[in-house]
Formats: sequence, structure tokens, C-alpha cells
Amino acid sequence: MQVRRVPDGRRMRGEQRRNELLAATLAVIERDGVAGVSHRVVAAEADVSVASITYHFPTLDALLVATLQSAAEDLAAELDGRGSELGARPADELARLIEHSAVRRRGRTLALYELYLYAARRPELRESAAAWLQPLTEIARAFAGDPQKARLLVAALDGLLMQALIGAREVDRRDLAALLEVLR
Repeated sequence: MQVRRVPDGRRMRGEQRRNELLAATLAVIERDGVAGVSHRVVAAEADVSVASITYHFPTLDALLVATLQSAAEDLAAELDGRGSELGARPADELARLIEHSAVRRRGRTLALYELYLYAARRPELRESAAAWLQPLTEIARAFAGDPQKARLLVAALDGLLMQALIGAREVDRRDLAALLEVLR
């Protein structure tokens, strides 16, 4: 006789609530930045009690670490396989990727950079922030077989994206083509 495992409804609801809280935290960061995150503000965004948040995330650091990790996982899932799809015109595809991040997903990208920069001041968050770079590094490896060149491409793309977000420059496919040529 086989014993059939029944999903634990409480565990599933708890995981669902946790994900809702992470999404609410990211929404708060998109709107108000990391400085705007508090248990009370996230509770209002998620329409739950403060006790619900502190049950899952007793400290703001725990909440921010989990949000950063979740956002990195979401970005990895979104970018999965993009490096192999870039085709014969990689500069155009990279420009589209940066435009997508700077225009269509601007709020999320700003929130990710807020968390990324927050990690610069918090050593315990640096590992989570480094995970955010992983999907971009995988894409970079499609262009540069050399791991060092792939890391340099990610650093350059990071800078270009940051400049696009603050309006200091527009995404220029010629710049990306020149960058790729240098790193080949």
C-alpha cells in the first residue's frame, strides 16, 4: 500500500503569503526606494497586518535580503536562455535588453539598483547582490568566451544601464557594437 502525501495547506499558504510580501516590498522600493521600506508600509501595501510580516521577516534586513534574492531569481528566470537567442546582431539585442530594463521595466530596474546599492553598505547582503549579476554574466558568456571579458561586459552593461536610468545617455547600438568588438 502506497502512502499518498497530501500537500500541507498551511505551508502552501505561508509560502504564498511570503511571496506576496516580497512583491509588496519590491513595489514599495519601486515607489519610495529602500529608505521607504518599513514593516508598516509593506503591510499596508500587501493589505496585511504588521504581525504577518514580522512573522515571516522579523527584521527589515531579513525582508530586504529575501526581496533581493527573490528579485535576482525572477531576473534569472526572465533572462534564462537570452544569450543563446541573441543571434547575428548581438549589439541590437543587447540594446533592446537595456531599453527594456530602462524603459518598460524601469520601476523594477530602479528597485533592483536600490537593493544592489544598499548591499554595498551591508556586507551581509553582498552575496545576494552578486547573485543578481549571474544572469547577465551568463548572457555575456555568449559573446566572450573568456570569463574575464564576460565580467567586463557585464560591468560595462551595468554602467550603460545606470546611465540610461538617470537619463545621462540613450541606449546607442553603435556603442554596444564597439564594446562587443573590443571584448571579442
